[in-house]
Amino acid sequence: MAFKRSVIMTELLDEFEEKREALRNIVEEHLKNRDKLSEESQKYASERDVLNSKVRELRDRAKEKIAEKSQLIEQVQKLRAEKEEYFARYQDLRKEYRKLRGEVPVKDIDIRDIKARERELQRLETKQQTTQLTKTEEQKVVSDIRKLTNEIKKMKKSFEETIGQNDSIKDITEKMKKEKDEGEAMKKQVEEVSQKISALSEEINTLLQELDETRRKADEMHESFIKYNQEAEKEHIEFIKAKNDLRDMEKAIFSIRTKNRTTKKKEKETELQKMAEELFEKFKNGEQLTTEDLLILQKAGLL
Repeated sequence: MAFKRSVIMTELLDEFEEKREALRNIVEEHLKNRDKLSEESQKYASERDVLNSKVRELRDRAKEKIAEKSQLIEQVQKLRAEKEEYFARYQDLRKEYRKLRGEVPVKDIDIRDIKARERELQRLETKQQTTQLTKTEEQKVVSDIRKLTNEIKKMKKSFEETIGQNDSIKDITEKMKKEKDEGEAMKKQVEEVSQKISALSEEINTLLQELDETRRKADEMHESFIKYNQEAEKEHIEFIKAKNDLRDMEKAIFSIRTKNRTTKKKEKETELQKMAEELFEKFKNGEQLTTEDLLILQKAGLL
């Protein structure tokens, strides 16, 4: 009966050791998969962190450019307002200048005569362009146009030279020039600042596009990190479960081996006791025992 039990335990031990080996392989497999997935998740986390850092950098740069653009817009608005003020004063001075021109007397020149000649010149030019003329008529019209043109130039030159000597005209002309020059300078500044604003707008748009693209890539990296991290956690759970199963199997194998050793020891002791009893009977019957026989009796406690 004891021998049969020993055989059964030996067979069970062999079966458990096979299962233990299979569990070891499972543990190693889950450990390998967990570490690989964890490494992959950390790779995506690292790439995500780099991209997020770039997102923050791009966002800060975009904010700086937007703030700079706002300042320039405020500046250009002030410049435009100042420019309009200069040109408004210039226009007021022009009105005053025209009025004054008509009031300043010019010897031998009447501005109305100049205007009349300009109207006549325009009539002749229209006639030349729209009327079918003979060669003689054409020559006369051309001659009259040339004559009127020269007269008008001389009259205007004389008028401007004469009127330019007037102190009031001089004063208002200087004021007009000053206001116009200041207005033109402001206009130039407005154009320069406006160009800067346009350049900044393009730069901001480029930064925002790059920011959106970088943020999208960072989100993709984060999604991949979560995916691989979750899979790594699943593998870790399976690793712990398999490791616990392996530990339980180790305990079971240890228990079987202990029981097996105990059983074998008992079987050996039983066999020794039986042998010693047989030798003791021989001893009682007066049979000669060997030294080995005596040792067996002594070990069994019969001597």
